[in-house]
Amino acid sequence: MSVDPQTGAPGPSLPRYVMNSSTPADLRFFNAQHSPIGAMASFVLGCIGATGGMGHLVGKPVDQNVFIGLQSLDRQGFDTLPFYDRVGDASANFTQSQSQSTASPDQPLLKPFPLKDITRDFQLTTDEWRAGDLTLTIISPVKSIPDAENLDTPVNDLMTALLPVVFVQLKIDNTASSASRRAFFGLQSQESSRTAPSISQLNTSLFKGVFAGRQSGFAALNNLDEARTACHFTPEHILQPRNGTEDNWSFGLGSCAFLVFDVPAGVERTYNLALGWHVAGICTIGIDARFLYNRFFRNLEDVFAFAAQNQNELIESWKQPDRMDLLSKIKLWNSSQQFQIIHAVHSYFGSSQLLETVSDVPEQNGKPVWVMNEGEYRMMNTCDLMVDQVFFEVAFNPWTVKNNLELFLSRYSFVDTVTRFGGSAVYPGGLSFCHDMGVANTFSPAGTSAYECVKLDDCFSHMTCEELLNWILTAGIYVQADGDANDGGGWAARHIATFKALLQSLCNRDAPTPAEYTGLVGMESSRTKGGCEITTYDSLDASLAQTRDNAYIGGKCWAAYLVLEKILRDNNCVDEADLAHAQAVRASATISSSLKDGYVPAILGTDHPAKIIPAIEGLVYPLFTGCANALDPEGEFCEYISAMQIHFRNVLKKGICLFEDGGWKLSSTSINSWLSKIYLNQFIARKLLGHIWTDQDALSDLAHVRWLTEKSLNGYWCWSDQMYDGVATGSLFYPRGVTSILWCYE
Repeated sequence: MSVDPQTGAPGPSLPRYVMNSSTPADLRFFNAQHSPIGAMASFVLGCIGATGGMGHLVGKPVDQNVFIGLQSLDRQGFDTLPFYDRVGDASANFTQSQSQSTASPDQPLLKPFPLKDITRDFQLTTDEWRAGDLTLTIISPVKSIPDAENLDTPVNDLMTALLPVVFVQLKIDNTASSASRRAFFGLQSQESSRTAPSISQLNTSLFKGVFAGRQSGFAALNNLDEARTACHFTPEHILQPRNGTEDNWSFGLGSCAFLVFDVPAGVERTYNLALGWHVAGICTIGIDARFLYNRFFRNLEDVFAFAAQNQNELIESWKQPDRMDLLSKIKLWNSSQQFQIIHAVHSYFGSSQLLETVSDVPEQNGKPVWVMNEGEYRMMNTCDLMVDQVFFEVAFNPWTVKNNLELFLSRYSFVDTVTRFGGSAVYPGGLSFCHDMGVANTFSPAGTSAYECVKLDDCFSHMTCEELLNWILTAGIYVQADGDANDGGGWAARHIATFKALLQSLCNRDAPTPAEYTGLVGMESSRTKGGCEITTYDSLDASLAQTRDNAYIGGKCWAAYLVLEKILRDNNCVDEADLAHAQAVRASATISSSLKDGYVPAILGTDHPAKIIPAIEGLVYPLFTGCANALDPEGEFCEYISAMQIHFRNVLKKGICLFEDGGWKLSSTSINSWLSKIYLNQFIARKLLGHIWTDQDALSDLAHVRWLTEKSLNGYWCWSDQMYDGVATGSLFYPRGVTSILWCYE
């Protein structure tokens, strides 16, 4: 139960996943990302060993030792959380003399709490660990981003939303002790001292902090008279120096950075820490841009000063997510689903990046650029992730969706031609969009992506029609969500010529002449140069990866034509709207007439054996684009809706589209399944197809949790998407799981 921060009264319930001694260790000790908004930075914690730490501009955990502990009551060492490995003493690189620590390998100074004594309370904005007299709470924001494109947006609103820190509260209960006890929070990079940034310390009237170079660090913000900074080779050098002096805590050659707290006897203390990041200046190639937070913070010192001055207000605010009106309506059937939406939201923000352009031309300077990086791959604003993440983004900050749509249109669009598969004749194609905008802070040249290659028919080929559909559908969702009260309707009107061009482009990819139209995709883009177009399901077999005549793509065509019809009709483009409607009718008829023996074939008009769940995927879009009447089971598209109900009911069975553990299998002919798409299709099944959740479905949910936490390194990678028979193999450290926000609309 949440609490209203203003009144203290009980608030709406939010997703929560509590783990104690009865929870298996591999369901408790998984990594989770804790991130500021728009900084592409994360503090990762959860897996046992050196598997977490503070990372930025990377696509994986940084594998630092994280030391969090408290002096034991018998004063014979320190009890710790288990987030580190045995630490080597780098002083041996300098001298063969005796270590400057008195710790003995036979009697280690640091003693991890027994795993059974550690509990975890995992929520949307907090991750709390308890053991003995120590409680660690990590606090990260789930907030709407004020419109950085609007000059009337208050500066302080942007500063607080984009502050590049994560808060940590270290609570120590020393009420049972008659003596002071020492607590600590520390990090140690595994990177060689020859390449790691140097560690420095800075103590001011507002904070006491340690910095790794100029780009990351952590600081104590309160009770500063009880806090000290320390650096050395190992924790033992800091906590139990051989000569008994702490005067060497300013040592500059070690890789261990600590905040040490001396907790007075008989009291309970909560220490507020800020873990911060700051990258100054231009950080991109192709388009010169810097992190937008540079408008307000020149360096880490500014970041920590602002955090210190506003710590109490920010911590309490960040513990409550925005959009409580939506999140409090969430209808979750079990703790497995609660876990998945929490975990997915945490990983989403770790890939977020809000930049602003840097230019000598005034009108091109200071323009916000919203970038969602593609997890481990670090591709920027991947168009086929944009269409899945849009449900989350329009709920929190619709302006970022518009920002992406316009950059795709202005820089990452093109006009192509098309051919029949295997043919040589060339026909008009039309306007479409690139797969992505670049990779690893490098914007691709205009009209190109980092991903797409020619003369291929599988992974890395072009996704021309997939991205055309994704832009149309994302635009439709934005227009409906932002509405005429803001700028959604006006934006659509200003781009009406674009929507006309998109309609023609989509029709041209159906067939060369209207007499041949089926409403689906029958042509190949000339940009493949003899290859075949693929879909977002690029690593699956043809059942989902092939664009041409695909039932999954066909469903999205139906939805895209409905979106185009609505936008065009709303803007009095009657002829074009009528054409779009006719194409939607054709698409639905082509798919529904393909139903045979209870299934719609994955590749229409063929004997491909696959049966696929995402044949139903297109149904989600009318609900969010003002076209919900198309979903009426007794309406114009009743035969199509009925076909989807029959198909889904027959595929969701073991041996077809269920793994042996109960997890959902997107295609009967592939062991590669994607959780983000499972979440989306679960919503469609329950909300639109009337699927009643049963005990079997609860087992499926539990299987999906285990995919994220068990089996080899699954738990290491935080939230991951691609699962090969339940093992995280691709799309790791990934943001796409926020499709689970759809569950809030059930």
